[in-house]
Formats: sequence, C-alpha cells, structure tokens
Amino acid sequence: MTDDSPGAPRSKSTLKPASEVRRAGLRALAGVTPGLTDPLLRKRGFVEGRIVHDWPLIVGADLAASCLPESLAFPRGKRDGATLRLLAAPARALELQHALPQLIERVNAHFGWAAVSRVAIRQGPLPARPKPRLRPMRPLTLAERAGVAERVAAVSDPELRRRLAALGEAVRGAKPAEK
Repeated sequence: MTDDSPGAPRSKSTLKPASEVRRAGLRALAGVTPGLTDPLLRKRGFVEGRIVHDWPLIVGADLAASCLPESLAFPRGKRDGATLRLLAAPARALELQHALPQLIERVNAHFGWAAVSRVAIRQGPLPARPKPRLRPMRPLTLAERAGVAERVAAVSDPELRRRLAALGEAVRGAKPAEK
C-alpha cells in the first residue's frame, strides 16, 4: 500500500521528466518557436530547422537580406553531401554565386560537419520583411521638458546640447508618465 499523503516521498516512476512538466507563467517566444516550426521545416527537407532560424547569424545580415534557404536535400541514407536550395533576389544572384564557397563553409561550420556540398540558386522576389513597429511617443509635460533641458544645460556645444535634449525627450516620451 502506498502513502499518498502530501509529505510522503514519491517513487521515481510517478515523477514526470523535466521536459514534460509544464511551468506556469510566461515563456520566451524564442524558446517555443522551434518546437512549433521544426515539424513544418522537416517537410521542406530541413532536418535541422535551426538553419532557417539562424540564417542571418550563419551568412551575415547582408547576405541574409538578399537570399533565403528553401530546402535542404540529403542523398538517400546519408547525412552529408546535401544540396541547399536558396531563393535569391535577382539583383544579388551573381554576387551570391561568387560567394558560394564561403557560404557553404559557413553553413557547414554552423552544423559542425560537412553537411552541405552544393548550393542551387533560384532567382525570384523575396517575401516582404515586416517593418519594425515603433511605439508612439507620448507628449511630455512642461516639467519633463524643463528637467531634460536642465540636465543638458552644462553642455557648451549648442548642436550637441540640442541633440542630447532631443534624445532625452525621446527617452522620457517612451516611458509611461510618472504620477
């Protein structure tokens, strides 16, 4: 007979692994996204979904803005020698073609083994990137404006003082009003 009282120790068979325990509270979206997107990416041949998630880190912001990975196809039964298919902006396709050895090297370094041996480029329009949303600034009170002006009054250069005041007002306007 088992003791089910609150202070009784539980047997190991009834404890759930840490990965199955659901924690209450907020969770970071970056921690949840791979679990949601990896099954969809596997259908496109991305056994490692992190290539899509980490694309700007792998190839750099400049190349990431001009090309996107579409699929990763491994030869049957192998884990190396894959063909990475990229969608490239037509204006940058030739430049990308010349940078292929470095791109393959970066992708393989990211994986930690020689996963990719070929890259196939398809030219076409890239999907529109979402524009970052800027929070609207709230209007400052006269006392807040005076406080910012007082803080930058000691700066002797008038242009620098004006820019510092604008920065100070932007910082104050982004924060909620103090009551």
